[in-house]
Amino acid sequence: MPNRAGEGRTMLRSLGAVLLLALVAGTSARADTEQANFAVTATVRETVTLAVVARSAQLFVSDADVRRGYKDVSARYVIESNAGRGYLLRLAPRLGLAERVEVAGLASALVLRDHDVEIYRPRASHSRNLVLDYRVVLAADVLPGSYELPVYVAATPL
Repeated sequence: MPNRAGEGRTMLRSLGAVLLLALVAGTSARADTEQANFAVTATVRETVTLAVVARSAQLFVSDADVRRGYKDVSARYVIESNAGRGYLLRLAPRLGLAERVEVAGLASALVLRDHDVEIYRPRASHSRNLVLDYRVVLAADVLPGSYELPVYVAATPL
C-alpha cells in the first residue's frame, strides 16, 4: 500500500521549490532598469622619438686625423612623431674637441660652432630615416684618442 503522507510531503516540497523559483525569477524579471550616460575624452600627448640606428658610440681620432685636421663620421637616426604641427630637430655642439662641425644631410649644409641650431621639420605620417654626415674640424690642441661625438641631436614637438 502506497504511503500517502510521504507523497504529500514530497509534493509540498516540490511545490515550495517551484514557488521559490518563481519568486526569485519574478523579482529579477520585474527589476527596474536604469541608464547613465557619460562622455569620455582622451588627450593624446604630442611626442617625437629620435632613435640612433647607426653611429659609433665613440669617435676615434687617429694621428692621421690630427695631421689632416678633421674626422668624417656618419650617423643614422629614425624619427617618429605624432605632433600635428611638426617638430624641431635640435643639433647642439659639444665644445672642446671640434673647432666646428659641418653637417650634411639636411635641406642645406649647416655649420655648428658655439650655438645650438633648431630646424623645423613638418609632421610625417610615417617614421623618417635621417642620415647625417659630420665633418668634425678638430681643434688645434686635440690629441689622438677616443672621444664622444661632438654633436648632440634631439627632437621636440611643437
